Amino acid sequence: MEELLQYEVLQDLIIFICALTAAHTLPLLNSYNPNTFLSHIFERIAARVYKPERNAQLQQTAGLLGFFLPILTIVCIAVLISQFAFYPAWLGGLVLYFCLDTKVQQRARRIAALLQQKQKATAKQLLAQNVVRDVNELSSIGIAKACIDSTALKTIRHYYLIIFFYLLLGPIAALTLKLLLVNDHAWRKRIPPNSTFMKPLQTIIFYLEFLPLRGFILLLALFLQGKKTFHYFKHYARHCYQTNTGWILSLFAANLSIQLGGPCKYQGERFAKMRIGAERHPEAEDIKHCLSLLERIKWFTFSLIALIWLLDGFITLYLNIGT
Repeated sequence: MEELLQYEVLQDLIIFICALTAAHTLPLLNSYNPNTFLSHIFERIAARVYKPERNAQLQQTAGLLGFFLPILTIVCIAVLISQFAFYPAWLGGLVLYFCLDTKVQQRARRIAALLQQKQKATAKQLLAQNVVRDVNELSSIGIAKACIDSTALKTIRHYYLIIFFYLLLGPIAALTLKLLLVNDHAWRKRIPPNSTFMKPLQTIIFYLEFLPLRGFILLLALFLQGKKTFHYFKHYARHCYQTNTGWILSLFAANLSIQLGGPCKYQGERFAKMRIGAERHPEAEDIKHCLSLLERIKWFTFSLIALIWLLDGFITLYLNIGT
């Protein structure tokens, strides 16, 4: 029994490492990525279901059913497949591989290079793959700021939160969160972010990510510029349009010593979002600094996961010896 338990723990570790390695070394092209296909499905659902002329109650009901039923169907199919799979643990690792988004930092690196080469038009086209806001009127400063915003937000949500859900709750939980995030991104291409139709989806994402996201950001703040970051939490994050987003942007604004956030345009309409920080506007070089900060966060996170894994193994071994 003990040998079987040790084998399962070792297998889980190998699967986790293989999934991470594959996500970084063999990222899927957009044309072959299941998330691209799912995004198109969610966009088509929004096009069919979203009717801005409806009253608020009907829009909320339509928004709730519009994401709940498709995602529930996909999750149920995934559960059924896992029940009949010969190697369910490896299937879970494949799910993690599909869910992890590692290409956002590659795009950010290319955008920084394009801005330094004064190729704003190409940088805007590349940025449009990361964001749903309007990018046509952005200046070089606006491109750099939007790039840092989106890189920070997508890396935390589409990478680290997916990993935490996978480790703590399993691959089905990670898949569910990923589907919600993909759905949210797809809908915001067509629907204003303050629409009543979006509120049910935004609310469930907010509460699902609340504890793991804030716990992770809080832990990072303790090992980075803690005093300044906590100051930003107090004066900016809690007043942000979405407080979880405010926490992420506050961490990066404080540690990069730049201003993030600010007004955005969606479908031609300007939204007065709060600026995070009172320092200088970001430049192309700050994108590279953001990527360096994310690299430090990556090594810190994986070192922490490895330490917890080792401690758990030693404690389990000690208890088995004691009995």
